[in-house]
Amino acid sequence: MKNCEYILVEDDFKTILVPKRIMVLAGHPDDEIISCGGTLLKYQELGSEIIIVLGTYGLGGYSEISKKDKIKDIRDNELETISQVLNWKYINLGYENLDIDREKISSVTKLILKEKPHIILAPHFKDIHRIHRNFSYIIRESIYHCSLGNTYGLQNNLWIPFGFYYYETPSCKFKDIYASSFIIVDINNYLNQKIQILNNYYKSQKFLIDKISNWMINTASLRGSEINKKFGEAYIPDTIYSPLKLVLY
Repeated sequence: MKNCEYILVEDDFKTILVPKRIMVLAGHPDDEIISCGGTLLKYQELGSEIIIVLGTYGLGGYSEISKKDKIKDIRDNELETISQVLNWKYINLGYENLDIDREKISSVTKLILKEKPHIILAPHFKDIHRIHRNFSYIIRESIYHCSLGNTYGLQNNLWIPFGFYYYETPSCKFKDIYASSFIIVDINNYLNQKIQILNNYYKSQKFLIDKISNWMINTASLRGSEINKKFGEAYIPDTIYSPLKLVLY
């Protein structure tokens, strides 16, 4: 980046500020693609490093009881493949559930301080799904601790991202979030690729993907129309302990 203190915005301003590191925290494998896939593909193409932090293995993600004992190995293989194909860094915290406790908050706090993401994307704390909802509360408190830099033995070690956003999910549609204000990322060139990735690399979740494909397409179309584009993904900024310095575009 050029060493300058400011950029004067004029009528034809088209510059996109690109975060060097984007971290997505997701309750289950595949949440990162379902909710943020187009945005991540777009910003990776612009130069961002993508870090995916998974709260659980998603062991409930089987449609046939015969696959229950095999689901962890299947999920592990899928993550290894998708990490190599997309060149994204995957970190699996591997919790069986995401009950809110000190140990999990400490773990996520230390992870954020280690990776130093410029943008953090997380599920919304009003999400109907308890895994998404609990993880959101864990992440919010972790960001609070990161902004103070004096907890969990981390004195004078702080990190405040340039933007902290909540993403939309099938279990948390932003139209149901009262008085929500959100930004929309243009993903016109990336929606098809996002859906292909889900179908090609998360094959164990075919039953789920088939159910939510219409939601993804319809929601992307709705969000795109709101910014005069074809497709979009929406995010709600949280500025309580992370003042918004970088707007996704």
